[in-house]
Amino acid sequence: MDSVLCSQDEITEFFDSFGEDARGCNAVLLLPLDKTLTLLGVQFREVWSASREIRRGLPTFKTAQKMLSEDPASLSLSSVKKRLHMTPLPRGALQFAKYQLGNGYSVSTVVHWLGFLEHAAFSTPVVLEYWQEKLYQISDLSGVGIRSVSRHHDRYLMYTSAEVVEHLGCPASRHLMADLLSEFKNDDEIDRDKRVGQLMAADAFSVLLRLAAWLIAEAQIANWDWEVSENSHNSVHAAWAIPKWCGSAQSWSNPMEHALEKLAKASGWSGKKQKPVTYLGKVWAEAEDMPESSKIRLLRNWVQLKPSRPSFKSMQNLVRVCFDLAVKARHELPADVVVAYWQGACWFRFAETMAILVRDFQKDGWSTDLIASMMSVYESEYRTARALMGKPIND
Repeated sequence: MDSVLCSQDEITEFFDSFGEDARGCNAVLLLPLDKTLTLLGVQFREVWSASREIRRGLPTFKTAQKMLSEDPASLSLSSVKKRLHMTPLPRGALQFAKYQLGNGYSVSTVVHWLGFLEHAAFSTPVVLEYWQEKLYQISDLSGVGIRSVSRHHDRYLMYTSAEVVEHLGCPASRHLMADLLSEFKNDDEIDRDKRVGQLMAADAFSVLLRLAAWLIAEAQIANWDWEVSENSHNSVHAAWAIPKWCGSAQSWSNPMEHALEKLAKASGWSGKKQKPVTYLGKVWAEAEDMPESSKIRLLRNWVQLKPSRPSFKSMQNLVRVCFDLAVKARHELPADVVVAYWQGACWFRFAETMAILVRDFQKDGWSTDLIASMMSVYESEYRTARALMGKPIND
């Protein structure tokens, strides 16, 4: 028996023990996994196809897409049974689903997240325990708490004052939401007000930033000896990828500029004569035997976030060129260098995603203070993660 994933017999036996009285509910605080992948520029089709190569029994991409994208509140329990029966389910997620159904509701988005964190993301027990507790709290708030009151106004009050929302959401959203709710006279006004949606979105993106902080902190600790040897063990990794507001310039920093500058320095850029984009464009063009002008223009477009997002493969190719130059200058390429290429490209994508978010938030009319508050959670959560994993940052 697989020690991590449940067998189909186990899943069938579990669901057959329940009736049809559980109701499907939408999750608060959490974006669905497929939307999170889209946010990161990852094609769900590619991820699912790769997974099917490993586990031949998975349903088709079309079926999986419907499973994740359909409104959970519109699903019957029989539909949930059918779809989960077709999907490999970690035992922790199965117990989570059992907990939900035993309490008369189903919040599939939260189950998906627990399954992902348990099976594909975190490996440290203290991290899994920390996030499992938070997901159970989100589950109860979504399926029981806010549904125990009928007025939208009261639901929002319950939501914004919930312990898990205060802990994981955007700090600025708490007092802003309370002030907003005091202005409304009826539920229709709340539903029409764009600011409420912005505050809810700020909470959801704050949760993703906190998850990213834990993932990156865990990866840093996993390479602890190397981090100590490089004297980087007391740094907040990827802090450069978080946009920062400059009051004097009245503008946000661009993480893509920082990403390219870091790659340029790693590959030998001295910081003189040429800008990082020009230097990297020439290095990349030489490695791939292409005209310099095309690569320089491509990198300028990346910085300006136009006309479309770079492919992960393109990012990985640039990282490979820069990493090879950096490592060869010190010693031979390590055996696991391909993993380093992939990790470097992931950091690059993270920086690009953060730059896009700030651009889009500004276009949507978000206040600078709300964006800044949301961005601030990354470093604070990173420090929390390091401390709970037994490796606090010593400033």
